[in-house]
Amino acid sequence: MKPGRRKGPGSRILDFVGEGVANPVQNRPTPRSVEIRRGKNPPCRHAQRAGIGSQSAVESVPISSPWRDVVAPLAGDRSLRGLAAMKRLRTDQREALHARLSVREYRRGEIVYRPGGHARSLYVVLAGVARLSIPAPNGRSVLIHLLPAGEIFGHTALVDGGAPHIFEAAAYTDLRLGRVASDDFFEVMAGARAPEVRALVSMLTERWISLVQRLARFLAQDLQARVAASLIEVARGFGVEDTRGHMLSLRITQDTIADLSAGSVRKVNAVLRRFERDGLVRKEHGRIVLPDVGALEALALGG
Repeated sequence: MKPGRRKGPGSRILDFVGEGVANPVQNRPTPRSVEIRRGKNPPCRHAQRAGIGSQSAVESVPISSPWRDVVAPLAGDRSLRGLAAMKRLRTDQREALHARLSVREYRRGEIVYRPGGHARSLYVVLAGVARLSIPAPNGRSVLIHLLPAGEIFGHTALVDGGAPHIFEAAAYTDLRLGRVASDDFFEVMAGARAPEVRALVSMLTERWISLVQRLARFLAQDLQARVAASLIEVARGFGVEDTRGHMLSLRITQDTIADLSAGSVRKVNAVLRRFERDGLVRKEHGRIVLPDVGALEALALGG
C-alpha cells in the first residue's frame, strides 16, 4: 500500500469470516458479473470452458436464496452426473446412483458425523466446503482436509460390515451434501455380484484405512503417545503373547522406533527409558517385551 493512501473498506480483495470463509456481502459480484451469469452478456471462452453461462446450478437457485452465494462460484453440474469420477461409469449407473442420492443442507459449523459413529453411507459435496478433522486429547481438533464441491468422503462405509468413522465431518461453509448408502452404491456398481465386490474392496481398503487412521492420530498426539502407539502397532504385527506379555519376534532398534514415532532418537530414547522405569517396556535377550499393552493403549489414546 502506497504511503499516504488510506485503505478503504472496499480495498480488500478477499475478506475472511470465521474460519476462512469468504464474506458473500463484501465480495458480492458486480452487476456486470451477475449479468454474465444470467446470460445477458456472452461469456468469454475461458468461462465457456469452465461451464459458466450454461444452464447449471447457478441458474437453478433463486436470487433471493441464501444458497446463491455458495452455489454461484461453482461452474457446471455439481450433481453426481457432473463428477469427473462418475463420468467413467455407464449412463445407467450414473442415473441409478443419482436416483438413490438424498440431499441435505448444513449450516456453517454443523456436524455431519463424528468419529466412532457407524459408517453406512458415502457423501459427495454438491455445494460449499466440508471439513474433515480429528479430535485431539486436549479438546481441540486437528484439521485434516478441506473438501470443495465434487469431492467424495466417508470411504470407511465401503468396508464390509461397516466400520467406524475416523474423522469428524462438518460444514466449513454453508454446505449441500448428497448421500448414498453403501449398499445402494455396491448394488448399482456390481448388481448381483455386489457381495463379492464388496468383500474384495473391503480386503483392499481395510489396511489403507488403518494407515490413514494412524497417520491422522499422529497429528493429534504428543511424542509419548506416538511412541506408545508405535510399540502397539509393532506388537500387533510381530508380537508373540505369553506369560511375560508381548515379545516382539522382530528385532526393532531404537532408531526404528524413533522413525515410526516421528521423533528424534534422543527424545524417543528418553520416553523409552521412562516406559522402562514404569514397567511398560523391557528388554530380554535383545528383544523388546511389552508387559502391559493395555497401559500403552491408554497412553496412546490419552496423549
